[in-house]
Amino acid sequence: MKYTLVVNQAGVVRCGLLGRVDVIGLCVLDYLGGWFFCGKAKRAVVDGREYVWLQYEHAVEELPLLFNPQATVETRKNQLSRLVRGLREAGLVESVKVGRDLYLRPSDLAASLASSRERTVTKSVPTVTPLHDDTVTSPRDDTVTPSHDDSPGTHIYETTITETTIMEPVPHSPPEGESVNGKSSSSQAEELYQIYPKKVGKPAALRAIQRALNKHPFNYVVERVRLYAQTYNGPLEFAPNPSTFFNQERFRDDPATWRRSAGTNGKPPPAIIRPDGFGTGVGKL
Repeated sequence: MKYTLVVNQAGVVRCGLLGRVDVIGLCVLDYLGGWFFCGKAKRAVVDGREYVWLQYEHAVEELPLLFNPQATVETRKNQLSRLVRGLREAGLVESVKVGRDLYLRPSDLAASLASSRERTVTKSVPTVTPLHDDTVTSPRDDTVTPSHDDSPGTHIYETTITETTIMEPVPHSPPEGESVNGKSSSSQAEELYQIYPKKVGKPAALRAIQRALNKHPFNYVVERVRLYAQTYNGPLEFAPNPSTFFNQERFRDDPATWRRSAGTNGKPPPAIIRPDGFGTGVGKL
């Protein structure tokens, strides 16, 4: 069972998806994202892009809140099929047919939705009334008349709480060919490709790296890629291709998701989702 489902409401609004996809569809998208990063998932690589295959019968069991438990398994599988179709129509899921099987992957729009962030800062704005005023008006329009004696005037501070939404700016790198710190952007892309541990699809990888550098500073990206190379401890065959890694800006992910934990005697623990049951062929679109 997938215990936590994440829906980025602010990201849905900023990506123009309001009204185009519902909460249940977004939960399925989050579930598919977990599948996509599962190292043991049954997958296919087409044109340098990775796709995974879902067993629908198992998926409806993993998502009990999304389906009527009294409905038949076939009915729930059909509902899931409609939800996946809706995600494809909204541009959040890509699919490819390999033989008789349909493989899925979150789209670049889904990656933007997952990485879309907004932070809210609450600050206090003090309001100070002048000294020796005859009346002081509070936010409740009450009138306070001070006693006129020889003592110094009283400072009255009213604090109003306001909320400001701060959109995090997107850093920019220079256009391709320009120099930063003595390095051209093409040489920066080459350096990042050499640092990334998996060396496949170099032309597509360099294009993906250049797009990432157009949005993020080189120093930030190179630091995160070095951290990924030091952190990732799984087989390289399960690491994403470099074009996928940079297109989806996965260098921005939590480093905890890059390390595969070992179970007893150094063996990986059994996965919650068991892809070895996919051979049944049940639940295909």
